[in-house]
Parts: sequence; C-alpha cells; structure tokens
Amino acid sequence: MDIFTKKGKIILSIVCTFCMLFATVSGVISAKWVTNLYLGEEILLDSLDKQSDGVGMVNILLLGVDEGGMRSDTIMLASLNGRTGKLSVLSIPRDTRVRVGNYYQKINAAIGIGAQEVRKGNIKEPEELTVQKVKLLTGLPIHYFMSIDFDGFKEVIDALGGVEFEVPFRMKYDDPVQNLHIDLQPGLQVLDGEAAHDFVRFRKGNAGYPGYAMGDLGRIEAQQAFIKALIQQKVNAKYLLKTDELFDVVVRNVRTNYTAKDLVRHLGAISKVDSDLMTMYQLPGSAQTISGVSYFLCDDRATQELVETVFNPSTDGDNNNNE
Repeated sequence: MDIFTKKGKIILSIVCTFCMLFATVSGVISAKWVTNLYLGEEILLDSLDKQSDGVGMVNILLLGVDEGGMRSDTIMLASLNGRTGKLSVLSIPRDTRVRVGNYYQKINAAIGIGAQEVRKGNIKEPEELTVQKVKLLTGLPIHYFMSIDFDGFKEVIDALGGVEFEVPFRMKYDDPVQNLHIDLQPGLQVLDGEAAHDFVRFRKGNAGYPGYAMGDLGRIEAQQAFIKALIQQKVNAKYLLKTDELFDVVVRNVRTNYTAKDLVRHLGAISKVDSDLMTMYQLPGSAQTISGVSYFLCDDRATQELVETVFNPSTDGDNNNNE
C-alpha cells in the first residue's frame, strides 16, 4: 500500500513550534512564574544527554507523529550553535533502515515499537527508541526533544497567521477513504492552517496531475523550503503581541523535556539566529529495496563527514554545551 495513503505527515509542525518559542521569548521572560514550566507535556527521557554550562551546541530532536502515536514520519535534528547562533537542521527520511532488537525496521516505526515496550514495562516513554536510533545514526548527543501530533498542526499555523509561500505547481489529490481532498493552485499565496496541511501532506497527484519526481525525498526538499519561508516571516517582534495565545498552543500540543527556563537560558544563542543563514540537510544515503521492502540506507561515511563538517561542535572549537 502506498505510504502516502496511510498517513500524510507534517514536517512543519515542529518548526512552527520553534517559531512560536522564538516569538514568545520576551513574554516568557517577563512572566517569571513560568520559568520552571515545560513548554508542553513534561516528558523526561533516559536516552537524552545532559547539558552543562558553557558555550557550544544544543541539539534538539523534532518528531511529527500520527494521531495514534505509532509512527514518527517526520524526524529532524535541529542543532543550534550557542556561540555563533547558526541553526542547522538534518532531516532523517522516515524509511531509514535501523535495527531494533533482532529485526530491521523503518525508523518511523521506532516510536510505535517504543509504545509497545512501554506497555511491557521495559522503557518509560515511546520516544526513547527513536532518540537512541538517531544518536546511533549520527553519533551526536541529543539534549532535548519535541514531538507534536497531527491534530495540532492547523491550530499552530493559524496561530501564526499563515505563511506566504509560492506553491510550485498544481497539487491535486483526492482520497475518499481518508476524506482527504487536496487542490492547491500554483503561485504565491498565504497558506492558512488548512492549506498548509494540504501542502505538507502532498506527495503525488491523481492521474493527469504532477507529483514530486523523487517521491518522499522530493517532498522533504519542498517542506524544507517552506520551513525557511516560515522562519523568515514569523521570527519577529510582531508575534510578541500574541504571547499568551502562542504559548497556549505550544502547551496544548507538544510533548517535550524543554522548559521555559531552558528557553531563557538559550536566549543569547536564539537572538543571534539569522534565518537567511539557516542550513538544511538530509541524511546521506540512498533508497533500496530489500526482501521486497523499500528502505533508505544511511551512508555511514558520508554522514560522519557531514556531522564533522556541520554539526560537530569541535569544528568551531566548542564542546557539547550551550550558554
């Protein structure tokens, strides 16, 4: 069965959450009572790495999950350089092949397997396995995580006032089984929650209509372009006026170990972020079919070269800390 007809996932949800966090910094700081609150449902994971004092990198794993919490088909590692304010984002394809126990699985299934392990009493939270697998793939520490489900996406986009974006071509797709009907016209326009939802779910068109030539990898590229547009437009003082509304949206829709106190702690680095200099990457590798199953196989050597060049703080003379 076509993966797209099962679930359309949202790479934008997590990044929208970050836009709201950036926009609410001043409001959070002024409300001192909130500095010990979590920016969402409080979730602590054993696999996360502890940050210590100093200047360095803070790495945050971003997960977009389905309504039942069984798939995390959006997996991104955002790395913020505390000294320079440079923000780099690594997208990990949902079909990336990883070993879980005695079997190979797609990494997007790790959260569902984690949920089963939680029920067995083997781990505390379903996100644990995904954190472990991303750390193994990249060799990087992960200090924080944020996950958001499909239901919160439209509310997040609407709270931000929509995003101006140029849709590259006519996106037409109908699936009566899911009651999913996408029909976006090409051209520059403001995408509200509904339209943005349709854009990020789109991968292929109905007969006679185009889709992404590279399937899900093409969708990742399009979504990354959307992310850059969103951050460029929404990280500004205008949204400080909506502090309460935005903070409420975050708290209702996010599972995380990231606190408002952490946000205040990272304010210096966040204030240096230049969205024009934000860089987007995809995990190096290639798609292959193994025993009839389509996987994305990580290129370990190329991944380590990318990590050392872009994500490893030692390249800037830092350690794995942040101010």
